[in-house]
Amino acid sequence: MQKLVVIAMAVVLFFAAASVQASSERFQEGVHYTVISDEKSRNPEIIDFFSLYCNACYQFAGFSDSLKNEFGDAFRKYHVNIVVPNNTMRENIMQIWATAVVLGVNEDFAERVFQRHFVRNSWVNSVSDAKAVFADLGVDEERFDRAWNSMQVRSLTNRMRTAQDNFNVRATPTYIVNRKYQMNPQGFQNSTDFFNDYLALARYLMSKD
Repeated sequence: MQKLVVIAMAVVLFFAAASVQASSERFQEGVHYTVISDEKSRNPEIIDFFSLYCNACYQFAGFSDSLKNEFGDAFRKYHVNIVVPNNTMRENIMQIWATAVVLGVNEDFAERVFQRHFVRNSWVNSVSDAKAVFADLGVDEERFDRAWNSMQVRSLTNRMRTAQDNFNVRATPTYIVNRKYQMNPQGFQNSTDFFNDYLALARYLMSKD
């Protein structure tokens, strides 16, 4: 019986090693991903830098959901302030998103705003417009203002702004894995199943040294 267990474990390790080798041969540095740091984060993480004003981010929303389902708390979405309709939103959009996160309505908020922007062509151009979306989600003005002015929201807003600057984010969506790797969608131009291939790349980079 002990021999069977040993054999079974050896088979599992063999296929795991084969899978890692296959992935390393499938994904090439400089093509499918870029190394942006010498050191990786202490804990696994994948950051989706996105904008609710970015059509590509709207198209990638399902993919981001897949990352969240796969990686759980290691996945986070950071809103940028480089893809926005005006200066007012450049100053406020990160705090608006942080408020949605702290209130626990970020997923519904994103879905509503994406629908407004890219289905109904009705744009959120001010904090007042955003507050109207929150109201539709059952967040009254008093609750919104309390969260808006909270230390939690200010802290998350600062983290997003700092991360955008540190990773020199210039386009959306941008996916950073373990603070060391940036995923490159351009490397999959010949893919026949882009989102599955891109998810496989995320898995590979999350486990890579």
